[in-house]
Order: sequence, then C-alpha cells, then structure tokens
Amino acid sequence: MADKQIDKHDAILMGLVMNLQSSGMMQLGKMVNPHTGEMHRDLDGARYTVDILEMLKVKVGSNCDPEVQKLLEQAVMNLQMNYMDELKKGDSPEEPEEPEADEKGESAEQ
Repeated sequence: MADKQIDKHDAILMGLVMNLQSSGMMQLGKMVNPHTGEMHRDLDGARYTVDILEMLKVKVGSNCDPEVQKLLEQAVMNLQMNYMDELKKGDSPEEPEEPEADEKGESAEQ
C-alpha cells in the first residue's frame, strides 16, 4: 500500500492545529513557554484557543484529509480535558503552602 500524500493546504492546517494545541497547553500551564522559560496559566486564553480549534473543526468539516480531521478532534478533546482539569484546581496555579511545623510538630503560627 502506497503512502498517501497530504496536500499543501492540509499540511498547513495540521501545522496550525499543532501550533494552537501547543499554545493551549502553555496557556493551561502544562508546558513551559519556550520564549520565557516559565510556566504561566491563562485559562481565559486557553478557553479562547479551544474555541478557535472547535470553530476550525466545524468549518473544515469533511473538506480535508481524514488524518487532519482526526488531529483536530484529538487536539480539541485533549485541550478540553486539560482545561477542565485546571478549572478543578481553582484560580491558584500552585497549592498553597502549609505553615512549617517546629521540631515538636507544632505549627509556627501558634
């Protein structure tokens, strides 16, 4: 069976989807931003990125290679699941630290 060639527009669309998925993961605080070297959460931005991917999925419909459709569906599902995971964590990107206990096991704030 010969390898199927993806046309130029489908290849560009795949690149766009992968770029948006990476951006979404950075916005969710799941990936380090390669430009800053830091992790930052922007749930509003992540929600917007998911919305863009969902719009592409609807507008493209069946007008592209099935491989591209599958990539779009997986990207939307992956970001939606990770978005819900981050919503459950709340507004704080990190768990609040508990006060340290002294040698007797008592809290330092007592």
